[in-house]
Amino acid sequence: MDPTTACTECGAGLGPAAGTGRPRRYCSRACRSRAYRRRRVEGSRAPDRRTRPGLPGPVPGGRVDRGALVVAAVALADDEGAAAVTLRRVASRAGVSLAAVQSAFGSRDRLVEAVVQRLLTGPAAAPDDAPAATLRALAEAEWAAYRAHPWLVGVLASSRPPLAPAVLDAARTGVDAFVALGADPASALGRYVALSGYVQGMALLLLAEHAEARSGTSYPAWWARELDRLDRTGARRRHPWLDAAAGGAPPGAFGRDVESWFGDGLDRVLAGLTAPGSPLPAGEA
Repeated sequence: MDPTTACTECGAGLGPAAGTGRPRRYCSRACRSRAYRRRRVEGSRAPDRRTRPGLPGPVPGGRVDRGALVVAAVALADDEGAAAVTLRRVASRAGVSLAAVQSAFGSRDRLVEAVVQRLLTGPAAAPDDAPAATLRALAEAEWAAYRAHPWLVGVLASSRPPLAPAVLDAARTGVDAFVALGADPASALGRYVALSGYVQGMALLLLAEHAEARSGTSYPAWWARELDRLDRTGARRRHPWLDAAAGGAPPGAFGRDVESWFGDGLDRVLAGLTAPGSPLPAGEA
């Protein structure tokens, strides 16, 4: 692509030339203002923003690299949570114009869908895997994504989640596995939703702890403080299970505890969902 047809600040296409006057250098007033401010700081000989290494630059066709913008969106969500991911904030994070991000994705929903696709894409289940093993692999892969990015569960734990290809592929694989175990398609979908719901429910603990950790109080310190308070109020004597839960002392790191809880629960959830036969409707047992 002729470099004169791309914005020198963000790399977005400039469209057809006017034919008269000076050639356009910027796609928007925002890019022109950003370039002006940068030259005031870095000097008049500062290189164009889009030619500097390590930044999302133009790809053939004059558009900004979508992959680099998705990386910027993930980093922003990791730092500030999913709510911070807007087209404007991602543009600022990536150092490109808002127009460039709008051109790449069109809307925040499509940007979030691209983020979900990046984080959930993983190795496909082997065709010769047993259905139960396939279901376990799906659950563990989803859990791993939430462990790495706790905010992601807030995006996917919804009745209307982003239907990225990776989400649809996981659902299809899960439904097919339950059908292979003898469920009809409608029941298979319900069981897959129940399995994913278990994973997401446990992942909400990760999200909550991620927020609590910012308070500066560690999980073991919180437990120690609460057990002391329960001792003083007599509540600990009325609830012996607290001693079992704490093992006589505050638990270890939250991540280690929740990993153990998740694995133990997953074994039992899978055993129930993959058991032969279907449970009777409520009231008919």
